Amino acid sequence: MSYTLELTDEAISDIAKHRKVGDKKVLIKIDKLLDELREHPTEGTGKPEKLKH
Repeated sequence: MSYTLELTDEAISDIAKHRKVGDKKVLIKIDKLLDELREHPTEGTGKPEKLKH
């Protein structure tokens, strides 16, 4: 099962800044984290958990 992610305008802007700078390490890490969240939002790098409140 695959989930969809809704990114805020600020998140999209931040990713665009990293692309403009050309920091490939950071872009690879961002892509990896977003892919993990799409597949298994409760597992993976960084110990994700459900939002509270």
